[in-house]
Amino acid sequence: MIRALYAALLRMHPPAFRRQFAAEVLWIFDQSRASEGAFVLLLDLLISVARQWLVRSGLWKVMLALTGATLQVIAFGA
Repeated sequence: MIRALYAALLRMHPPAFRRQFAAEVLWIFDQSRASEGAFVLLLDLLISVARQWLVRSGLWKVMLALTGATLQVIAFGA
């Protein structure tokens, strides 16, 4: 059951990532589940999903620009 959940969450990755890495990631999950623990692996997968969508979408550029603008306003005023 936990493997099915992991596989479902793996499908949340962008298609290009899934095509290239899905089989290997599932294999690593099967090999590491006993030593690492399923919860840690699920958490790592969720972080990976967020990171892949953020990087591949280009949203990181917008977030970086907003952070820079916020810091400027804080440092130098409006």
